[in-house]
Amino acid sequence: MFGRERLYPGERVLYETGPRFILNSRSSIIKILFIALIIYIFPAAVKFAGDLDNILIVRYGFTVAEKVVWILTAVFIILVLSVLWDVISWRSRRYIITDHRVIVESGVLRKRRFYINHSKIVDVSFSQGIIERLLNSADIKIHGGHEDTHIILEDAPSPARIEYHINRFTGERTVDEAEEILRELSSERQEGRGFADPKFWEDTDEFDESNPRESPVEEGGSEESIMERHSRKFKRFREEGRDD
Repeated sequence: MFGRERLYPGERVLYETGPRFILNSRSSIIKILFIALIIYIFPAAVKFAGDLDNILIVRYGFTVAEKVVWILTAVFIILVLSVLWDVISWRSRRYIITDHRVIVESGVLRKRRFYINHSKIVDVSFSQGIIERLLNSADIKIHGGHEDTHIILEDAPSPARIEYHINRFTGERTVDEAEEILRELSSERQEGRGFADPKFWEDTDEFDESNPRESPVEEGGSEESIMERHSRKFKRFREEGRDD
């Protein structure tokens, strides 16, 4: 379910990215600073421990220089491995926007995947601090149809581009749903056509002969204007709605 098999047949990737390393792995920056510090002080620390051994051997009969070297080396190796793990974890976290859904993948040893279909997205919120604004990044929270259904794109770069790709499909879905609602409202009428039907406005010959006010010819014999006929039809449609 990952790699090439992570997409449905026919599904297209529109945009794929990952979090910014400098924001997503802030602890790694501190670790790198400690590594640089150990490399800088290592010769001086070993020399100081050697001078201290001359005193400790005479007075107490033991040395510390070897222990200092082992401790500094162990700390150095642990910090390097920790930074490498952070890099691998950062590389494994991916944000993927397809023409069907928004996907978040993460995990090194245990892979995890969360996604929300475009048809289920109801809201998208952004959170940016000062540093995020300078680096053009943001935390993007995508809300689904249920209260606890959401995914978070942490430290995502180019938030405007991500918003653009998401709105491309949520906007189309909103238009389609509005058209579907109008069709349903129109189909609920057992007689006549609703105002959502273009033929309702195009048909200017339809009128109620039982109601003299709806005759296309006025008392003076002059023909009604198109605007008056449309207004008359809309009033009749509204009156029928109150009677139902």
